[in-house]
Amino acid sequence: MDQTARMLDDEHLLGTALMPDPLPAARAVREAVGPLGLDDDARRVLLVAAVAVVDRTEVLLAASGTDIDTLMAGPAGRHLHLVGGRFRFHHPRIRSIVHEDADLATRTAAHGALAEVHRRADEPLVAMWHTALSTLAGDPLLADGLVELAEQHLARGDVHRAHEVAREAASHGTDQVRARAFAVAGRAALWAGHVHDAVAHLRRAAHAAGTGSPAEGAPDAARPLGIALALLDGRPDAVVPGDACGADRAAIAAARKTMRMLDGAPGEAATVLGEVAELAPARPPSWWFDGPSDAMTPLAEAHLRVAQSYLALRLGDVTGAASVLDDAVERLPVALAFGGLGIALARRLDLVREGHLSRPTAALEASVPGQVAPVVRAATLGDRAQTAVFNGRWVEAATLLGLAAERGGDELRRLWLPTPDPVELLVLAGQDRAARHSHERLRLHVLPTAGPDSAGGFSAGPTRRRRLDLARAELALADASGVNQARERAVEASLRVGSTFERGLTELVAARAYARLGLPGDAAAHLLGAHELFEESGAKAWEHIAEQALKTPGFVPAGAGETASRAPDEHGDEPAGGVGQVGLGQAAPGQEDLCGQWDGLLTERELDVARLVVQGRTNRQVAANLYVSVRTVEVHLGRVFRKLGVRSRTELAVLALRG
Repeated sequence: MDQTARMLDDEHLLGTALMPDPLPAARAVREAVGPLGLDDDARRVLLVAAVAVVDRTEVLLAASGTDIDTLMAGPAGRHLHLVGGRFRFHHPRIRSIVHEDADLATRTAAHGALAEVHRRADEPLVAMWHTALSTLAGDPLLADGLVELAEQHLARGDVHRAHEVAREAASHGTDQVRARAFAVAGRAALWAGHVHDAVAHLRRAAHAAGTGSPAEGAPDAARPLGIALALLDGRPDAVVPGDACGADRAAIAAARKTMRMLDGAPGEAATVLGEVAELAPARPPSWWFDGPSDAMTPLAEAHLRVAQSYLALRLGDVTGAASVLDDAVERLPVALAFGGLGIALARRLDLVREGHLSRPTAALEASVPGQVAPVVRAATLGDRAQTAVFNGRWVEAATLLGLAAERGGDELRRLWLPTPDPVELLVLAGQDRAARHSHERLRLHVLPTAGPDSAGGFSAGPTRRRRLDLARAELALADASGVNQARERAVEASLRVGSTFERGLTELVAARAYARLGLPGDAAAHLLGAHELFEESGAKAWEHIAEQALKTPGFVPAGAGETASRAPDEHGDEPAGGVGQVGLGQAAPGQEDLCGQWDGLLTERELDVARLVVQGRTNRQVAANLYVSVRTVEVHLGRVFRKLGVRSRTELAVLALRG
């Protein structure tokens, strides 16, 4: 791999230029494959397979002048996989070696044979492609048809083939046709995410149009060139729906609308994304005319997947956000979407999951072809603050968050990246005066904001973000007489936000506030709630923070919350890690009748079930204890959940202890 990389340009490695097809056969590749053991007939068959753009076995056999029995019995058959009337190489390395070892005359002959086969099969478009590649000198008569063929590929979303065919058309055409060819090549490169290729081709289109008679290439090139340059400049509004058509227009419109709705209406944003869920994903480089007739291009899908990941993160689903983004990073030009927002998401998701950056995220950062938006750069300071929090360096974390706020401003708060609470960090650092000053500034900023950002920025306004920040700041600063009211306001603000992670962070702030005031019982309840909510959201690094706090002497009462077990859904059979749990099914001292407060609201049997569940019993253990069936326990527990307004065993346990 390293040897192959050294044979490529920097733009190839960044993903901003179309990779050569096939890749060069480095020495290490040849050593890995070993001797192919081919005779002349086998080499001819494999070369035809290497340059073919359709994978039908009858085309391969006709163009190479062989039959299926001879192919399967000969050395070429060992390197091809043939099934269902189609063929493919067992490994791309073999294709690279066969293609590179053939001289120009042999390759030309292979293309000529394929052109003849496709003509006889009444496939003029494919025949034209092979004819163009079998022509040693440029043929202007082919250029017009090749441009039209490239445009057909582009309309299908097959940007890689469109790029390839349009470049070949430019090598044959002159004047207007050459300008058109470069314009199509540039547009294809742009929507593939190959922005350096796009800029080069589109500038050539403008130049070719200016040097010949009045041409059609320049108008087609102007807007795409502006988009490519805006992407290199890190502008989040570089791509708008009007720049696209078909599936791309729907994808980009949905992505941008989602970004505007995330602060105030994330539920509606989910509906918007659901409306485009059936769009065909970007196709990988493949055989001609394979797949759906109208697929998204890589650049359009990158915007859609970043928005989808961002929405999941906004709702506190760290696991779901990471799943979407991890897949997108492998296939799509994620670094170009929304000014590099995908990079900020990837970094923060890594940190809240594992506490450190992953290798794919490092590779994603390295793939940035130009600039990223200023808010993305400011978010990097928040990443460093997150790392400082994990290591207990409160002063450093607070300083970094303050600096990030100066550089990112409101735009940074709109991002809804998982972030420590800045005022609480100052309290933890022992800087009460600075904490109160920061709280006062925040209070003054909690004002109604303007409507949706018509310019198409990241989202409308950080209203809910600020209100949640203010509520948590007041909770972190509260004294014993006001802490309960402050907690209720912070919980209410968290519920309005609708994020599992943010709800967990509020529980953690509450736990620390109660511990600071010498109320370890209340601290334990909130700490266990934080742990379960972080676990539910997938924020493993924050889950670890809660676990460590549970083990800290003096933070929680002796014997409370020694372990925080995995909580299943309401019908699960695993221990729920009930609040104050000492051992399986054994309540901590003083907590034997936490559910007595619900007497009169619940029936006697529902109270029995609730008591045992709060103690950490599984449904099967509850059934055995009460001499009823597991199904009966499930029915009673469902009624308990509905009457008390909780959704899980963990919430039931936390509610019991708070009461």
